[in-house]
Amino acid sequence: MRGLTNFISEIRVCENKEQEHRRVDKELAKIRTKFTNPAKMQGYDRRKYVSKLVYIYMLGYELDFGHMEAINLMSSVKFSEKQMGYMAVSVLLDEDSDMIRLLVNSVHHDLQSNNETWQCLALNLVANLGSKEMAETIAPEMQRLLLASNAHLVVRRKAALGMLRLYRRFPDILPASEWRGRMAEL
Repeated sequence: MRGLTNFISEIRVCENKEQEHRRVDKELAKIRTKFTNPAKMQGYDRRKYVSKLVYIYMLGYELDFGHMEAINLMSSVKFSEKQMGYMAVSVLLDEDSDMIRLLVNSVHHDLQSNNETWQCLALNLVANLGSKEMAETIAPEMQRLLLASNAHLVVRRKAALGMLRLYRRFPDILPASEWRGRMAEL
């Protein structure tokens, strides 16, 4: 993504905070206009702009848009788009966000798929965010993956980490009697 590397280079050569702020504002305005007409954007463009938003957020700037684009990337069938969507959502959102409800279906769908990579992406997100709604909705599917003997070892370990995160936060929702022994094995 040449546009992202150019943007990072331009930010690094800024001499003071004011100049950096002007450059970030200019880029945010550009991204906002691109997102107003999503029909003209391809997956590559969407990934590039969401990557820029993540970088801007990591610089310490507040974002009031772009979250839906990241959630839409999560629903993609292309790995590069799905990976960027999951990464962006895990960085940009917290467990108290109202947008968690929108991504629960994508996470649940990816956990039910046979694609181990998609399962791992979804399990990483649950382990990072771990909201109460996720605990109520996704925990049975995570428990199925944890206890499944035909699931890949990496998937079972990630399911164990996600279950542990949810159990520590919401022990009343997740009774550990069924899966505690299996987690100790992993």
